[in-house]
Amino acid sequence: MFFLVDVIVKPPMGHCMKRQNIWVLILLAAAFLSSCSTVSRQAASTGPTMVAGPPPADAEALWRQAEMEHKAGNAPLAISLWERIIQNYPDNAVAAKALHKVGTIYLSQGNPERALQYFEYLLYTYPKWEGVHLAQLDRLRAFWMTGKKKQVMKEATPLWEASAGEPEVQVGLARLMTTAYGSEREIETGFDWATAGFTVARSPEEKKQLTQAVLELLKGADEGTVNKLAKKNPSDFMKVFLDFHLLRLAMLKGQSDIAREEMRGLATRNPTHPLTPEIQMALRGAPSEVEIPLNPNRVGCLIPMNGPYAKYGRMVMRGLSSAIEDWNERHSDQRISLIARDAQSESDQAIKSFNELARKEGVLAIIGPLGAQSAKAVSPLANQMSMPLLALTQKEEESGDDSFVLHIFLDNRDLVRTLVRYCREKLGFSRFAALYPDDRYGQKLSKVFADVVKEQGATLLANVSYKEKSTDFKEPIQKLITVAKQNAPLSGTEATPFDALFIPDQVQTVSLIAPQLPYYNVVGTTLLGTNLWGEGPLVQAGGSYVEQALFATPYYAESQSPTVRSFREKYQAAYHTSPSYLEAQAYDAMMLFLEARFSMRASSIERGALLQNLLQIRGYKGVAGVYSFTPEGNLERDYQLLQVVNGQLVQISP
Repeated sequence: MFFLVDVIVKPPMGHCMKRQNIWVLILLAAAFLSSCSTVSRQAASTGPTMVAGPPPADAEALWRQAEMEHKAGNAPLAISLWERIIQNYPDNAVAAKALHKVGTIYLSQGNPERALQYFEYLLYTYPKWEGVHLAQLDRLRAFWMTGKKKQVMKEATPLWEASAGEPEVQVGLARLMTTAYGSEREIETGFDWATAGFTVARSPEEKKQLTQAVLELLKGADEGTVNKLAKKNPSDFMKVFLDFHLLRLAMLKGQSDIAREEMRGLATRNPTHPLTPEIQMALRGAPSEVEIPLNPNRVGCLIPMNGPYAKYGRMVMRGLSSAIEDWNERHSDQRISLIARDAQSESDQAIKSFNELARKEGVLAIIGPLGAQSAKAVSPLANQMSMPLLALTQKEEESGDDSFVLHIFLDNRDLVRTLVRYCREKLGFSRFAALYPDDRYGQKLSKVFADVVKEQGATLLANVSYKEKSTDFKEPIQKLITVAKQNAPLSGTEATPFDALFIPDQVQTVSLIAPQLPYYNVVGTTLLGTNLWGEGPLVQAGGSYVEQALFATPYYAESQSPTVRSFREKYQAAYHTSPSYLEAQAYDAMMLFLEARFSMRASSIERGALLQNLLQIRGYKGVAGVYSFTPEGNLERDYQLLQVVNGQLVQISP
């Protein structure tokens, strides 16, 4: 077996010293080889010279078996298999690779002394192995763990210079040295190492690891130290770290309002900086001062379980349950449980249920509620308790950005923008009109439509409402034509002045309006709608009057995409009905939570980390769209465009 020999061979200092070093190396090798296992003795006796090319088939088979045993948790057997490779194939690079692998296993097990035996022998026996610099880095890590800090600091710079062009080595070395100098309170030197690391870091994971090292380095730095670093003219990239730390110090001094405003500006100016998620976390509130339990395998949901909206609560519950069933079926070792509580439209009930889920059940996060008022009522609690809340509501434009609330729902403005942009860019439309119900939804959508039409450089000729539950639309249609012609006079009295007419209402109402439009000379215009048109039999109800009608939606139940089809078929088998957008959205909300939850290490599960993982989701393909979050916590998603073509509903985009 290997054992640790703590001998340091200094760099050459002249001819005499060179001769001395040669003898030291010979004696060192003899000490190694006389006390090591048969593996080492055989390697020495043959004087291994690595042969270029792939390893023999038998060596590859042993390697695969070792990897399999290691993944299964049988490290001792895996190590014995790798040692067989070292013994049987000493003249192939696979032996060096095996030595390194075993050393890293011992290092990860917290046994740096044992790891050093493998690293030292590897570096002595295979000095020209292609991974020698990575082995040297791991050797320094082992030195650090055994308390040989001076040795680490002495060898770091030569290794940095020797490993030029090897980002993995240099980034790892920069992390190690940032931590090392930070522990010695030599913050300036640690900051210099981090700066060097960022110059070679390429992947998001490398940058994330360096970011955490810098945050740890600056944790104990006072204002004077940070200002001293700033006077050394750091790059704009590294200055973000210093600015953020100064703002955090200002918040601790009670200057919260000013500091928070400047933090928002810092995040806005640096949207792709790896520190931006940390800045957003700080804006979303400090760690909770309220002690609440944590059960990492529980997720709560707030839904109406009684009263007039209970049917919507059941739909959400079905979507959530379907997601958990699918997840548990594929991940039997990562099972999750769902706990539901009632959240009526009254704020008091929502608050009571939120507290039960947080304080009594200790859920990791909460999905819901459905109503805007309930969401508004529990949002302050989510921020206070640092409880991620995936609200099934749209984000209000006046809502703040300092809470733990993420709105997992469609955005009317983005939906309408998708629709109007297609009309402008693909169809060449420039003149629009809107006919909307005089209720809260209609009023809101008509305003959004007016804003988006203007934003897209088009003209809104008329924007007319009709009474709820109307069946006769003569008066509003005539008013629509009159206003439109006044805003865009035409020579022909029979011509329709607008290219497209927006009707944000249910299919049932649209099927009553569409046949009346030609009767009052609204012809040749394309009808536009919202996702509500996807919740009913548009073609059957509207007939030929809705030909060429166009609407945007995040979810189309009849889509033939494999993801949607699988979801639909499983749902229909379980509940004997087709899923609507609400079930699909609930399903995706749960899946987003699960993706974030199980990307955390078991030893670091906490609510703040879960929120950060959610904010880092990019391009997640759900059944109701493709999801991404911005660092500010806004949801970005795509919307499908559907059109009636020859009496059939056809998906035209994406």
